[in-house]
Amino acid sequence: MNYILRGFVFNVFGLWFAAQLLPTIRISGGWPVLFLAGAVLSLLLLIVKPILKILFIPLTIITFGLLSWLINVIVIYLLTILVPDVTIVPWTFPGGSWIGFSAPSVHFTYPVAIIASSLLVTVITNALHKVSED
Repeated sequence: MNYILRGFVFNVFGLWFAAQLLPTIRISGGWPVLFLAGAVLSLLLLIVKPILKILFIPLTIITFGLLSWLINVIVIYLLTILVPDVTIVPWTFPGGSWIGFSAPSVHFTYPVAIIASSLLVTVITNALHKVSED
C-alpha cells in the first residue's frame, strides 16, 4: 500500500514538473485534474504496463530492449485519452544563442512531443523512486 501511495505522489509530481519544463504538456483544470491524472497514470502503470510488456516481448527481443520506451509512450497516450484535460500539443523551440553557441529553431510534431513528454515524466518518476529507496 505504501508503494502505491508513493507511486501516486511521484506520478503527480512527475506530471506537474514535466508540465512546468515542457510546453508540450498542458494540464487544464488545476490541481484536481492533476491529482486525477496522477491516479489514472498510477492505475495505467499498475495494470496496463505489465500487459504491454508481455505483448511487446517479441519487439523487445528483436531490438534488444531499445524500444522498451515505447510502452511508456503508449501509457502516456492512454492517459491523454482517459483524462481529456491533459493534452500533448506540438511545439516549436524558438532557438537561441549563448556565448557564441547557437541552437536552431526546432518544431516538435505530435509524435515527437509525446515521446519527449513520456521520457521526461519517466525520468522524473524513476529518479524519485531511486532517491526514496529504503
